[in-house]
Parts: sequence; C-alpha cells; structure tokens
Amino acid sequence: MLTDFIFHKARLGCAVALVWLVAGSVAAASFGTPGGTSRPEIVVADEACACPSAAGTFVVLFDPERGVLLLSGAPFPGGHEVGEATGAAFDVPGARPWTLDRAGGGAGPARLWAARYTTRLGKDRGCVGFDKQQFSAEGDLFTYARWLIEKIYLELPAEERRRWPGFRLSDRQVELRVEREGFGPIRLQGKEGATLACRFPDSERLLLFMPFVLDAATGRVAVKVGYSDRPYWEKGEKPSLGFVVTAPTAPATLAEPPLVITVEGVGAPDQQSSP
Repeated sequence: MLTDFIFHKARLGCAVALVWLVAGSVAAASFGTPGGTSRPEIVVADEACACPSAAGTFVVLFDPERGVLLLSGAPFPGGHEVGEATGAAFDVPGARPWTLDRAGGGAGPARLWAARYTTRLGKDRGCVGFDKQQFSAEGDLFTYARWLIEKIYLELPAEERRRWPGFRLSDRQVELRVEREGFGPIRLQGKEGATLACRFPDSERLLLFMPFVLDAATGRVAVKVGYSDRPYWEKGEKPSLGFVVTAPTAPATLAEPPLVITVEGVGAPDQQSSP
C-alpha cells in the first residue's frame, strides 16, 4: 500500500555579519504589529538589483556590491524605521543610502522598516519576497532570508529566475501528483515551502518534494526534489536531485528515479494559519 507523509522544513542555521542601518535597535517587545494585526504587504522595485517588482510582508534585495537590504511594513528584529514610502522612488537612509525605484504598500503608502547587511550572497543580484509574519530574533530572520535566496531562488533554473524575478514565498496550498510506471499515482498536499514525502512499496528510500509557486494563475510550480535513506526525522544526508518545473498542463519528468510530477492545484493562502 502506498503511503504519503507531510513534513515541515528542518531548521537551518548560519552565521551572519550584521551592520546596523542606523544606531540603536528596536526593543523586542515592539516586534509585533499593532493590535496583533497581520504584517502589511509592501511592494518594492529596484532595477539596479534586477528587481522590476517584489511583494510580500518582507522584501529582500541582494547585490554583490551593496550587500543585502531587508524591508518590511512593520517593526522586526534588527530593523529601524526609515520613513513613509508612497509608491514613488524612495531613499533608504544610512551611511550608504540605498535608492529604490519604487516602494510603497500593497494598497497605498506605507511606513517602512529596514536593516542592511554587508553579507555577500555570491555574484548574483535580485530580490525575493516572503510572507512569514513573525521572527523571535534577528539571526532567525536573516537565516530564513538567506536560506530562501541561496538554497531556493538562486538554485532555480536560470530561465525561471529571468521569467519570475519577483519570487515570493507565501503559504499557498499546493497539490502534487507523483507517478511511477507500474504503480498507482501518489497525491501529496501541503503548503509551499513545506517538504512533502512519499515512499514506494518496493523501496525503503523516502522521496522528498518541496514546492514553490512561480505563478498561481497558471499553476506553475518549481519543485525541489531530494531523498533520504533513513526516516526523515533522523539526522543524516538528504541529497538534493535539483528542481523540476511543472504545471497542470505541463508535467515534469525526472530521469532517476523515473518519476512524473504534475501540479493538481494551487490554492489561496490560509489566512487563519499561524505565523
């Protein structure tokens, strides 16, 4: 009998070099949003960063010359208020100002908070947005942003990065169908960015699938495929087999193991989900 499981991402850690955007820091008690409301969406554009537009509750710009700029429309660990963005060009102040071609809220002007880091993320430049609401510490936030840039966005096929430069990780539901000749289809469902797993009955190998929505309107999804030869929760190597890109009308094939992966649906974000 075929069995499928859903697992969430393991925590990732890394050391970061931090530079304060301005002197001082935001008190830990202020990291939430007013009245417990959701963190607002912001929209940012920076052509010098190869970023025609990026949206999310956080937006991260990265550039080999300027480092990393993290922006949000509410206080966050390590962030400092930098002014009101109206949807026009905006200068993020600091020892080395960072000029944005456009910045604002998803539905109008927005107050912005920012943090800047000297860390270089390779030779590429670009932007990502994500919708996770809260972080307990600055290191946790930067680690999450760095994981999303280095381990996900920059590992996408180059053609997909050019086609979808404003990559965004939200909490949309994704349904996948995994097929292998000689076996019935396995259907997996979970949030984008979560690890979905299944095992075929003739093997002890656990196959791992991490979906990321590229275009919700057409159901285009990039799936990072990997495997484990031990239970998922045990420590040990979980090699990656790279990304495949699939859609409801364009199944993706994997040569080894021989699989066909098809998107069966992309749902709206769960507004009731926890941060």
